[in-house]
Amino acid sequence: MRILRFDLDRPELEYYFHELYQAFDPGVKNVIEGDAGGVLFQRCEGKTLLLSLSWEGSQALEKRFEFNNNDEPLDNSIYKGFLYELLCEYFNKTLEWGILTGIKPVRIAQKCLSTGMSMSAVEEKFRNYYRANADRTQLIMDLTRTQAPFVSFENQGMNKKLVSLYVGIPLCPAKCSYCSFISTVVDKNGLNLEAYFNNLLVEVHRIGGVFRAQEVIIDTLYIGGGTPTVLSAEQLDVLMAALEKSFNLTRLREYTLEAGRSETITEEKLVVAKRHGVQRLCLNPQTMNAKTLAAVGRYWEKGLVEKQAELIKKMEFKTLNMDLIIGLADENPDDFMFSLKAVMALDPENITIHNLSIKKGSEMKHAQGIQVSKGYGEDFYQRVRKILSDNGYEPYYLYRLKYTQGNSENIGYSKRGHEGIYNILMMAERQSIIGIGAGSTGKLYDPADDSINRVFTVKDIKTYNDRIDQIIEKKVKAYEFFDL
Repeated sequence: MRILRFDLDRPELEYYFHELYQAFDPGVKNVIEGDAGGVLFQRCEGKTLLLSLSWEGSQALEKRFEFNNNDEPLDNSIYKGFLYELLCEYFNKTLEWGILTGIKPVRIAQKCLSTGMSMSAVEEKFRNYYRANADRTQLIMDLTRTQAPFVSFENQGMNKKLVSLYVGIPLCPAKCSYCSFISTVVDKNGLNLEAYFNNLLVEVHRIGGVFRAQEVIIDTLYIGGGTPTVLSAEQLDVLMAALEKSFNLTRLREYTLEAGRSETITEEKLVVAKRHGVQRLCLNPQTMNAKTLAAVGRYWEKGLVEKQAELIKKMEFKTLNMDLIIGLADENPDDFMFSLKAVMALDPENITIHNLSIKKGSEMKHAQGIQVSKGYGEDFYQRVRKILSDNGYEPYYLYRLKYTQGNSENIGYSKRGHEGIYNILMMAERQSIIGIGAGSTGKLYDPADDSINRVFTVKDIKTYNDRIDQIIEKKVKAYEFFDL
């Protein structure tokens, strides 16, 4: 492993410099002392910043940058911008996203607008301050406009009493090699699933009682995983009935159920979902190539995805979402295009395009370490976007992850009127989200100061089952203290 030592007179810059450096040269480990093959040097001399980068066997690059009189020298993004210019010259390339390494770039634009900035001023900030290229800047502006009706308090009459609800089922029939989620494989007799299900019902009733007492109304409801459809039809029925009894669902704008793995779907389960008002189903093949699915440990049966999509369509759910991942196994651009065209032929209202991210917790990361390729190139991503646009799909939400193939982004596309509202709200962070179940996170939004307070739940099933009473009481206190 290549090691880069950071020699900084402002140690707090280490995190920001590491994130940006990884986007140019992924997989390099950084240290602040000891032996290393390279050195990134930073010093401030009044209004001048000195940066240099050197690697053994390569020519060093040193540059000086002058702070403007109106710059705040303590603003980490200014230092990050100067480092970006150094790295662009050193590696002889630019990044589509400039210095932006965070997960929610659209959120930045929304926050800027909330302070009174004009759209043109926000666009200029993305281009000049964040150094995003023209295409990504335009994408952010388009997404900001698309999301405005869903996140604006004025347009939707939102207040602290209107929240979203996430219910987590972190169990799966098997573990895919690329998956980094804390999910548990259902044991042979389903005992861990049954124990988790019973404890989940206890939490639903207890937390629901808190929010009914506070007269909280649920705006969107998302049952995610893992794979929620590992539950039997009877269990789904019991869970959905418990949610209806425990929470005020009378004003739901959207009800989503992840049914990601085709082998877990039955007509009986879909009938239950339909009866309880589910509008949006997620059927996520990730790829339509059998060889790739075998390589990542995911179940495949010829024609099953097509059969399940047809059944969902026949039952007239409002929206079918299907996910694809760019960069799985040894796939090339033609392999992905095959999957994209196969999925579009099934006419889902949503198509979500993810770029493979090698993250901690996945078998792939454990076996291979961080390995981030250059992706398929910018022309490929533009081609994907054009194909989707030509077929009536436009971007409606976006997020980014570290260690992503090609330093790219994940984009949700939808046909008009089928935008995933929960996804938009989750990324915008302009509404509270209640988290139920292992691995869920409550995000309590305070519009007074535009802040988020998080309420975490333990991630693994065993701890959740063993400590359920303690976990629930801790969450109840947190939610009661916030007083929505």
